[in-house]
Amino acid sequence: MKIKYPYSKQNINNKDIEAVIRSLKSDYLTQGLELKNFEKELAKKMGCNFATVVSSGTAALHISYRILGIGKSSNIVTSPITFLSTANAAKFLNSKVYFTDVDKFSGLMTEKTLVQSLNKLNAKVSVVVPVHLAGRSCEMYKIHMEAKKRNLKIIEDASHAPLAKYNDNKGNIYNVGSCAHSEITIMSLHAIKHIAMGEGGVILTNSIKIQTEAQKLRNHGMIKDNKLWIGKAAKKEASWYYEMHDIGWNYRATEMQCALGRAQLKKLESSILERQKIAKFYEKLLKDTDNICIPNKRFKTERHSFHLYSVQINFSKLQKSKIEIINYLKKYGIGTQVHYIPLFYQPYYKENEKKYPSAAFYYEGTLSLPMYVGLEKKDIIYIVRKLKEAIN
Repeated sequence: MKIKYPYSKQNINNKDIEAVIRSLKSDYLTQGLELKNFEKELAKKMGCNFATVVSSGTAALHISYRILGIGKSSNIVTSPITFLSTANAAKFLNSKVYFTDVDKFSGLMTEKTLVQSLNKLNAKVSVVVPVHLAGRSCEMYKIHMEAKKRNLKIIEDASHAPLAKYNDNKGNIYNVGSCAHSEITIMSLHAIKHIAMGEGGVILTNSIKIQTEAQKLRNHGMIKDNKLWIGKAAKKEASWYYEMHDIGWNYRATEMQCALGRAQLKKLESSILERQKIAKFYEKLLKDTDNICIPNKRFKTERHSFHLYSVQINFSKLQKSKIEIINYLKKYGIGTQVHYIPLFYQPYYKENEKKYPSAAFYYEGTLSLPMYVGLEKKDIIYIVRKLKEAIN
C-alpha cells in the first residue's frame, strides 16, 4: 500500500513558492539580499547575536568544529543517538570522537552521562556536543556548568529543536538557539525540518569572532575586507582583489534556498504550536496503552518543539519485533522511522554496546510515528488504532 502518512514531510504553501519565484527574478542567485536578510531574521528569532547560513547542517558542524580548533590533538564527545554527521564532521578534521551514554527514555545526553564518560576518558576532549533529540532540549544549564568546570567548549546540535525551551537551577527559561550556554548552536534546515530550505544549515553564535570566521570559511576562506589584506599584491582601491589566508570551503546557500527559508521562518511559531497540538492528541490516545512510553515533560516550562513524535515500545514484553510492527503499519499506509541507529553500531565507529546500555535500550524501543503540520485528528485516530492493533 502507498504510504499515506509518512513519518514526516515538508510544509510548503503558496507563499513559500512565491518567495522562491521572486528570488529567481532578482539580480542575484547567490550571496544576495535574501541571504543577508535571512541571517538577520534567524538571529533575531533565535535570540542570539549572529547567524551564518550554509549549505547543510553537516557544513555547519564542519565549520564550527574547525573554528573551535578540533583536529588530531583536540577531540569531541557527543551522544551516540544522533545522525552520522554529528560525528562525521569532526572526523573530516581527523578528530577522535567519543560517546556518552544517554537517558534511556529520552535518548538525551545528561550531565550525569557526560560526567561518567569524561571521567573514564584518557584522551584530550575540547568540545562537548549535546544533541537535542526529536525537538526536546538536553539539560543545557547543567551540561554547561560541567563543561565550564573542565574548560570545555560546547556546540549544540539543535537540528531537531529550534526554539525548544529549557531552564536553569533558578527557573530562568532559555531558547535553544540563543547560545546562552554554548559557544555555537547549529541547526539543520533540511527539507523536513521546521525551517525547510531543501538543503541548508545555520551556525548561531553570540561571538563576533566566530561569526567572522564562519562567514569566511563558508566562502573558500576568502577575505574581501581591505583592512585585513596582508599580501604583496594587495591594491586597496581594486574592487576585484581578495585574499585567502586559510583554507575554506564552498558551503554557500543559494538565494532561492534562503528565500524559501525566510518564508518558512515566518511559520516557525505556528508550526511548533500545531506540532504540540498533534503531540497532545497522540498523548491522549496513547497514555494508558500498555508497553508504550510517550514523551513526557521534565518540568512545566519545558517546550518540546516536536520535530519527531518518538515513542518507546517494550517489544520484548510484547514478543514482537520492531520490524513486524513497522511492516504491519506500512500495510495500512502508515510510515514510521527509527531515530537513530546508535553510532557505536556503525562499522566505522564500532564500539562495545555494553559501554552504553541506556543508548542500546533507547534504540531497541524507539519508534517515530507520523508528525508533521497538516495531520488531522481523524488521521491520528487511525494511526493510533492501527498501532494498537499491531502491538495487540
